[in-house]
Amino acid sequence: MLIAHISDLHLNTFYNDENYLKVKSLIKHLSEQKIDHLVITGDLTDNASGKDLVLIRRLLKKYGFLKGERLSIVIGNHDIFGGVQKAEDIFLFPGKCKTINYDAKVWEFTSCFPEAFENCYYISPNNYYPYAKAVNDTLVIGLNSVAKYSKLNNPLGSNGDINVTQFNEVFDLLTSNADKFKHRLILVHHHFNKMKIKSKSSLGSLWQNIEKQTMKLRNKRRLFNLFKEFKVDMILHGHLHAMKEYYRKGIRFANAGAAIKNDKYDTLNVNYINIGKENIEVNTENIFCSLRQTKSYQEV
Repeated sequence: MLIAHISDLHLNTFYNDENYLKVKSLIKHLSEQKIDHLVITGDLTDNASGKDLVLIRRLLKKYGFLKGERLSIVIGNHDIFGGVQKAEDIFLFPGKCKTINYDAKVWEFTSCFPEAFENCYYISPNNYYPYAKAVNDTLVIGLNSVAKYSKLNNPLGSNGDINVTQFNEVFDLLTSNADKFKHRLILVHHHFNKMKIKSKSSLGSLWQNIEKQTMKLRNKRRLFNLFKEFKVDMILHGHLHAMKEYYRKGIRFANAGAAIKNDKYDTLNVNYINIGKENIEVNTENIFCSLRQTKSYQEV
């Protein structure tokens, strides 16, 4: 089975039409490949816009992905809280996050892609996540890692947490399906790798330190123990804008956070997860995107 894994599309047609063209080009390209399943691990939108969710829905439908056996999606922090669009917004953003109706945003996101959940044999009664589905001989579990607003622990809405209720449901799912599937995949938005401070300037270093403190996934230790105990094959995520496969605590991860947002303006990226009978291979494809040849979102 071949899975295409993308993340962090950050569609924002109000501020950036060209980002839509990149998203369209990427999904169109994937439709031309012989993939069995598409995974998108959060931040489909940049500013939590319902209109942008509808545009992505239309693209997924147009290119044949809007069905449960071909698509799995999880929510990201930008899909709930949005993001900073202008420099002056930095000081106002915590106040905006405080006013967000978290549950309503989760419902809006999930209800925009009901087809992606049609083949789930489990959907949590506690705000939809976790969900579980069978894709061939693989158990796929989707999580909501976006923490609720907290003045102290999540003032910018970008920190993550798998609360105890959700954790217990995942434990039950893995326990009850321990011998029913050959492979187990976890889909989540937040990253598990360590952020490195690269900027040489004091201002750049300061901002990266702020990001490091506001993009954390809290309580990772119990997740590491859970994934190791049940021999989860791989965790697919985004959030940190990098294309990378890595290991932590003996567990395998694939990050697809730079599908759209990367250093090369006309380059799109996708992780291909090839699940064979005996092993799983990960390959990254770099795709050149000519925006001049792509139509606007108004022509979808």
